[in-house]
Amino acid sequence: MLTVTALHRELGGRIVLTNVSFSVSSDDVLGVVGPNGAGKTTLLRVLAGLEAPDRGRVELPPGATIGYLAQGYAGREDETVQAVFPAAFGADAASARLTVLAEALADPGLDDEHSRLADEYDRLLATLSDQSSGIDAAAAQGALGLRHVDPTTPVRQLSGGELTKLGLIDLIAARPDVLLLDEPTNNLDIAGLDWLEAQVGRFPGVVVAVSHDRVFLDRCATKVLELDARGRGAEVFAGNYSALLAEKERREAQQWTAFERQQREEAQLKQAIHKIETRARGIEQRTIDFAKRKKALKIARRAVTLKARIERQLESGDHVERPEKRPHGFYGEFAAMDGGASRLLVVDGVTVAIGGRVLAEGVAFTVNRGECVVLTGANGAGKTTLLRAILGELPVAAGEVLLAPSARAGYLPQREDPDALDLDGSRTPVELLRRAVPMTEAEATNFLHQFLLGHDQLGTPVANLSYGERRRLGLALLIRSGASLLILDEPTNHLDPASREAFEQALSHYNGASLVVSHDRRFIERFAGPVVELG
Repeated sequence: MLTVTALHRELGGRIVLTNVSFSVSSDDVLGVVGPNGAGKTTLLRVLAGLEAPDRGRVELPPGATIGYLAQGYAGREDETVQAVFPAAFGADAASARLTVLAEALADPGLDDEHSRLADEYDRLLATLSDQSSGIDAAAAQGALGLRHVDPTTPVRQLSGGELTKLGLIDLIAARPDVLLLDEPTNNLDIAGLDWLEAQVGRFPGVVVAVSHDRVFLDRCATKVLELDARGRGAEVFAGNYSALLAEKERREAQQWTAFERQQREEAQLKQAIHKIETRARGIEQRTIDFAKRKKALKIARRAVTLKARIERQLESGDHVERPEKRPHGFYGEFAAMDGGASRLLVVDGVTVAIGGRVLAEGVAFTVNRGECVVLTGANGAGKTTLLRAILGELPVAAGEVLLAPSARAGYLPQREDPDALDLDGSRTPVELLRRAVPMTEAEATNFLHQFLLGHDQLGTPVANLSYGERRRLGLALLIRSGASLLILDEPTNHLDPASREAFEQALSHYNGASLVVSHDRRFIERFAGPVVELG
């Protein structure tokens, strides 16, 4: 049993979580939803013990262990996958690495590395101390379609999907009592999604999963916790995500019915007051007779009584407020530069490789103005590497990439850390936008408001924003760039459902060309022209 009571957390003076309470039993899967910036990742970090709440309590049975899958691995890019995911490689690989580390620690010439090596040694030793594993790590890698990964491979050489798969294997193999998953479906291919849903379904402990993937939540969640981005706490709904939507639609319809009935009643009272006051004034104006004027005063008192009745209704706890219009998505529109070539990109027999390992070979396609070309394929098939080769960030091993001279490319990377987005993490969103595009502070503020970045976020350094908020910022900068060729790597990652809809709406009006890596089946069905499958 996991119990959370009246949790409150502030970051940088901004309330992120307030009055969050819920309980989850074994065999329960709690889905956590809410708009970007509502504090979902912060909640998981508090549950994992990585951050302390300012108020409130988190209670677990004595000795309960926690497994936490974070959204990214920023700061650990140069570590080996064996160090980051020790349980994912089994006891044999861990033992071999332990021997290497022991020899390195005995080498006096590596004093500068001693602390890092000692930390890795301790982690591996702790993993090996528990020989019982929740799954066969090698079999899991095969079931996920995960290619063989050398344990000494640096984290930065793997794709986002491969890292997510290794992270999931590592967590489940360690057999925690509580599984905390932050956007576990991001970057996963279809095989990975099916495997994840099966593992979550059979996990014997508590699962808390932050996700914007409606299919995952519908198939796995037994309860859904919705966080409110406006600081109004949280609410638990029984059932899956579709049940939550149905209940909210029922409540909204019920509230509108009650509100409209109340409005009619108040209108009738106000009309009656107006008639009474008009009659009383008419009597007073037509006569100076004391008796008749006294009668007019009694009539006017009835109007005062009715006004007091309306005021009591307004102050009553039973008064029905007008249903609020919920913030929905964002409101930016992609706009391409006019003119230029009709064929913006030609990829002719291209082979891409990393560290001498071929990821994809003989890839050929063209991207013309008005087209949306979608790249699909298993995790590790080289999709992101191909995009970077097209942008000139990596060389091609064979073949040729031809970008039209008039083409202006705009790139949205898969990973949302400031370095990957090429953003100065110490600067605020307003400062970054003004550096990219000449505009006043007021213009930049108004533009970013279209992406539901509020005043608090606009004054916050980018490094302190949530992944979803950084994603919105990346889209805002991309939209403002006027690119004629959009190169997008998993663009819907970390966007809440409303923002995914808004992104698709913005893209539907784009008159340039786009090359998109995506495993989002709905997006592919709606937008894909040519589909290029790697691997």
